Amino acid sequence: MKGPMPVRFIYNSDSNNMFIHKEPPMDPSDLVPFLDEIAQTEITTLFVSPNLGMKMNYPSRVAEMLTPESTDKPISREGYPQLPPDILERGWEERLLKGRESHRRVAMNLHSLLEAGHDPLKTVIELARERGLEVFISFRLNEVHNVEQPDSPILSTFWRDYPEWHIGKPGDPLPELYTAIIGPRVNPIVPFWFPGALNFAIPEVRQRRLAELREVCERYQVDGLDLDFQRFPIYFPFGSETKHTATMTSWVREVRGVAERVSEIRGRPLLLSARVMARPEQNKGLGLDPAAWAREGLVDFLTISHYLRNDYPLPVSEYRRILPPDLPVYGSIEYESDHDQYRMVAKRLWDDGIDGIMLFNFFAARESGSRPPFELLNELGNPDNLT
Repeated sequence: MKGPMPVRFIYNSDSNNMFIHKEPPMDPSDLVPFLDEIAQTEITTLFVSPNLGMKMNYPSRVAEMLTPESTDKPISREGYPQLPPDILERGWEERLLKGRESHRRVAMNLHSLLEAGHDPLKTVIELARERGLEVFISFRLNEVHNVEQPDSPILSTFWRDYPEWHIGKPGDPLPELYTAIIGPRVNPIVPFWFPGALNFAIPEVRQRRLAELREVCERYQVDGLDLDFQRFPIYFPFGSETKHTATMTSWVREVRGVAERVSEIRGRPLLLSARVMARPEQNKGLGLDPAAWAREGLVDFLTISHYLRNDYPLPVSEYRRILPPDLPVYGSIEYESDHDQYRMVAKRLWDDGIDGIMLFNFFAARESGSRPPFELLNELGNPDNLT
């Protein structure tokens, strides 16, 4: 570790950004620059996701790993749901082809590491810990990327085999709660995806996710597990969400039990955190009760977060009123192309009394061929640097 950690400055990494920019094959040394660019800053903590859509970036015994073979299927419009004109006009087919190419490159890099005897996720975790970073696995609890594509390689067999366990069908109308959470900044395909999510009211769905979480906790030497409820925030059928609040709290209690058992075996804590909605009432509307989780001691800290935008200040004081006074509350800053916007959002969070900051999708500048502004990683995590 880098030493005492009065506050965390968290870098949230998705499952593929370290594997997508290298032409296959990949060697562990190819991952080093991606860890060094983080560790040589004031970042204290790496959150790394294993979720490649519904598949994984590690050799799971519970779920499926993305394979090069799964990306070989020819792309066909046949059987796809009718997409609305606003999605087709945004270059959906071009995006589809680009995505399939990216999935193939990532899959080939993951499997070149495996064939050389390296677990890709374990390699990232070990490299990060060697560099003094605290490491959490951040698990996206209800992935819906590409559910409009029946032949997408990132859809799981579990999801395909049980359509009756989906909340609805891609393209079903969304209630206002969900459109307000998603906001105006996303591609119109995103709200189209949401109803294709798995229904957490189904016991088998909760059991499946719990088994996946147990596996990563037991297999990897991490400091904590983050439950990412914000990516994507949909868990129960429309209109029934609040009826299932106790169901979700009970499930979080089970996850906490897994973390505590792993802690006992290892002789050191395995922390549990959760990334939740920007507004307390949004959590309530989804059937989530982070205040109850906190009062019961089920989580060690919470991160409050917008959905891929920063268009209004996060209501830190509202959360303080409903949470135990000793529970750390972190604020997430979503991707911005304007560097001063990052500074402005961070300063407001620190002024409002946040306990730490997470950066989500900070690396996304690479998608357009630009270098992420890593100099900001020596500014945003310290309020004294923002005047």
